[in-house]
Amino acid sequence: MTQLAEGGARVLVGARNAERGEAAAERIRSRVPDADLVLAPADLSLMTQARSLAYDVMETAPRLDGLILNAAEARRGIVLTEEGIETNFATNHLAGFLLTHLLLPLLHSSAPARVVVISSSVHAQVKMVDLNSVITGAPLTPDSYRTSKLLNILFVHELARRLQGKGITANAADPGFVRTNLGRHATGGRHVLLTLTRPMQVSPERAAATPVYLATSGDVAEANGGYYAGGQPAEVSELAKNPKLARRLWAVSAQALVNRRLATLNEMIAFG
Repeated sequence: MTQLAEGGARVLVGARNAERGEAAAERIRSRVPDADLVLAPADLSLMTQARSLAYDVMETAPRLDGLILNAAEARRGIVLTEEGIETNFATNHLAGFLLTHLLLPLLHSSAPARVVVISSSVHAQVKMVDLNSVITGAPLTPDSYRTSKLLNILFVHELARRLQGKGITANAADPGFVRTNLGRHATGGRHVLLTLTRPMQVSPERAAATPVYLATSGDVAEANGGYYAGGQPAEVSELAKNPKLARRLWAVSAQALVNRRLATLNEMIAFG
């Protein structure tokens, strides 16, 4: 967000709550005193809050040139949100799917516009996924975080296909192994590993370079459906390239939202 503010953009500052948003805004203004920031707090593990955020943005923002989906959880085991959805899946995929759906009219009216989804190279470790579990609420796989990173890429591919020729592009960014608070729920050996590897982890500022590049650079103004790491196109797994799986993910994600009454059928149809 700091890099966007330094470039003169008006930045909607996403955060889990208002306190965290204020803290982020203060950090940005310490480096960019005249930064044009608007707080946009929402706990994106909850679809009701993702929905409220989308409608607030549509009511108050005159335009939306870019949407960067960066919310993430890395819970181990099965942890359900208060809406009854597995937390990693809800935060890392479903909220972004819903938010993008609801913001598409504003993105269309602001075109050219861009959507950037944060994924990870760990997606390649997933060799199979049963998307029926998205509808039933069963766990995606034993490691739902890695699976959610696969879903991010599948979502980008299908979104890019649907938006082709409409003035909106969609791409995935791999920021690398980043020094963040994502591993705050880690225990045991995983906690030890994250602690030992902390010196090798990339700073958030350096990690932001690829998403910001995809959101702003003229070099990738026409790029659509790509996966980028280190500012360069990168390869994805064979599973991530499966167009049938991408279309199926789109359908079951919409169905899961409608079944739980977290979105209406008309919204899912009207916005793609």
